[in-house]
Amino acid sequence: MKKFTLLLALMAIIPAMFATAYSELTITINENADFYVVIDGRQYDSYAGAVVVSRLEHGRHGMEVFRESMTLNGTMVDRLFRGSVDIMPNKRIYGTIDRFGAFVILRTENLNPMSGYDNGYGYGHGNGYGNGHGNGHGNGHGNGHGNNYGGSNGYYSGYSYGNNVYVPMGMSPDAFGMLLSSMRREAFDETRVRMAITAISVSGVTSAQLRELMLMLTFDSNRLKLAKTAYTFVVDKGNIFLINDAFTFNSSADEFYRYIGAW
Repeated sequence: MKKFTLLLALMAIIPAMFATAYSELTITINENADFYVVIDGRQYDSYAGAVVVSRLEHGRHGMEVFRESMTLNGTMVDRLFRGSVDIMPNKRIYGTIDRFGAFVILRTENLNPMSGYDNGYGYGHGNGYGNGHGNGHGNGHGNGHGNNYGGSNGYYSGYSYGNNVYVPMGMSPDAFGMLLSSMRREAFDETRVRMAITAISVSGVTSAQLRELMLMLTFDSNRLKLAKTAYTFVVDKGNIFLINDAFTFNSSADEFYRYIGAW
């Protein structure tokens, strides 16, 4: 009898284990507009400002995001993003197309409620903001645009104090690793800088993390651009000297320190 009961329990548990191998992806865009997403050739329409894709297998998926807008001549369709996205298993993933045309993972949660939460950032890779025009697409799908997943602190790593004052604490190791991996897949410094700035402006960055990001870039001019833009978001400015050896030329380091008023 005990063996039979154990067998029944296993029969109930094993299918559930395989069922949670799928993930769920929720996508928004950085504006109030109708849009749709094409993943691996299948189209998903937005509803209430978001596209929700359920039962998505883990691995890399091709993805395109299109914005729809009404004109006097009908519906105009613009491609906001074309590239790929890496999906982890057993996750509920919230992402957005930012104003630079990059796909940014804002937050991930474990689908298994016993596993807690995984707050981090990730990045898709591809080309944003195409110019395609179409001949109309379906009907309108609501006008809401929900950007505040998980409350006011949903996008950040850090702590708050006082009255809604937020102090970012830099990227978590997992989120930072995902950012580095995504930047390595990009061929051009400009794209890498844009991705880094997008992440840094949301989560903050430590001086050591900024140094690693700068070393991902080929040209000193781009390293200097990243350092200048990121300095506002550096959470441990007393350690900013750690980025010194990320510059190839002393003149670049000198310009940075003049920029921040250290010299």
